[in-house]
Amino acid sequence: RPNLVVTAAGASPLGSRSRELLIEIDWAHARMVAPQDYAIAVKREQRTTFADPKEIGIVYRDYEALKRKRHVVDLDDLLLRVVDDMRNDESYAEAVRWRFQHLFVDEAQDMNPLQYALFDAIRGGREDVFVVGDPLQAIYGWNGADRMLFDTLPDIIGRTTVLTLPNNYRCSPHIVAAARHVAAQTKEPVHIRATRTTGEPVRVVSFADEDAEAKGIADLLWNYAPTAGANPWESVAVLVRTNNQTTLIGHALKAAGIPVRTTRQPAEITAAISLAAQNASRHALAAWASDTIEESLDDAERTVAGLVKQFLADDSSGVVDGRAFAAWVTATANTQTITPGVELLTFHGAKGREWDFVIVAGAESGLLPHSSAKTAQQKAEETRLAYVALTRAGNQLVVTWAKSRNGRTSSRSPLLEGLPTTNGSPTPQPSKPRLREISAPVGNFAHEQLLNWRKEKARQTCQDPDEVCSLDDLHHIAQSLPQTIGALADILGPLTAQSVASDVLTITRQAVTTASQ
Repeated sequence: RPNLVVTAAGASPLGSRSRELLIEIDWAHARMVAPQDYAIAVKREQRTTFADPKEIGIVYRDYEALKRKRHVVDLDDLLLRVVDDMRNDESYAEAVRWRFQHLFVDEAQDMNPLQYALFDAIRGGREDVFVVGDPLQAIYGWNGADRMLFDTLPDIIGRTTVLTLPNNYRCSPHIVAAARHVAAQTKEPVHIRATRTTGEPVRVVSFADEDAEAKGIADLLWNYAPTAGANPWESVAVLVRTNNQTTLIGHALKAAGIPVRTTRQPAEITAAISLAAQNASRHALAAWASDTIEESLDDAERTVAGLVKQFLADDSSGVVDGRAFAAWVTATANTQTITPGVELLTFHGAKGREWDFVIVAGAESGLLPHSSAKTAQQKAEETRLAYVALTRAGNQLVVTWAKSRNGRTSSRSPLLEGLPTTNGSPTPQPSKPRLREISAPVGNFAHEQLLNWRKEKARQTCQDPDEVCSLDDLHHIAQSLPQTIGALADILGPLTAQSVASDVLTITRQAVTTASQ
């Protein structure tokens, strides 16, 4: 794709920025915006672009024309073609719906209009769908996602059951308090609560400039290392808002003797793949592989030759040549080596990951929220992105910022205003209703029975006991002795209550019966 978009750009200076061009084209695809409408859509949505939208629209138009000329499609084209075919051919649509009779959609808060159109076409008006999403983690609007597609699903589908999962099992209460404080600045309800009861307070540390910050981050990591066991760097991440921040911090970590995790393809493997890619037909590629396996003394070449044989066996139809093999290796084969160390990632790259200790760096106005966020919707997404970054930490979280960056005075991110840190206590957890007062002997009996149940349940399901039921929730159950699933759901949430009601309510009802005798 980068080569194709460069060709489409022709003599335009935009051709030197293929990555940015593809981001814009992918956004347009995701939003189902045609080339002739791109500039208008950018203006309507107040999108910040790296160049004149009209010029990008011209390259986008030529890119689509070049794909048609070369008879190639990308992933978005495949999705759109399926949607169009299902809309225009009812027999085909029914066949697809018969094949996919039950739909499960994960990370649904990040659906874009094109993906939603595919989901809606396959659903075909049916209500048998299971959708999972977290509105607080909707962070891909810049790439075409539209959170409202997820938020409005219950009203659109009808007769839906909405289950909320407010419990956070990963993060300490201090980290949850800090993340909840940031998320609340979107002015939306935030129901997350910690199930853990202990952890290190969150710290916010300032530095004179970005150089001092990078060196300070290295010092923070060395201070953490003695407490983290034999492989301390494997449980650590440094998270930043933009890729530009990674270079300076990476150099500082390496200068301080701290390894940085890298993933790369060995040069000799790359060279061998290039040799294989020079063979322009299936026959030539097969001959190269056979000759290499028989004659080569180079381990890298022999490894690639083995991959060629696997590729030829897997891809028996379509275009099969050296270039297709090189693309297959990129998408399929695991030829990369990983150097362990501290992970240095952007906030977006860290989504779905977790570490024991996390440093969130560059928490300043202009970076957090990013200066490209102009509209209220974009600023809200930046706030959610900060929430995602903070909740990657399990036990320890440090947030750093520089008073000067790139020679200009900077200020601490407004998202940190009033953040619960070492200078303050975590904000209170949402209170749980007390259903009744129970005498101490009865409460102690129930508490002991519930502890035994939790221990046995954890053993049966190979879980940590806190994942079955936190001590705080268990204590509250023992004190209030709920007698119905609804009352239990007030403590545990509806989904957890439903799954444990049979065991837990047996214990609480027995305790109430004992107390009345």
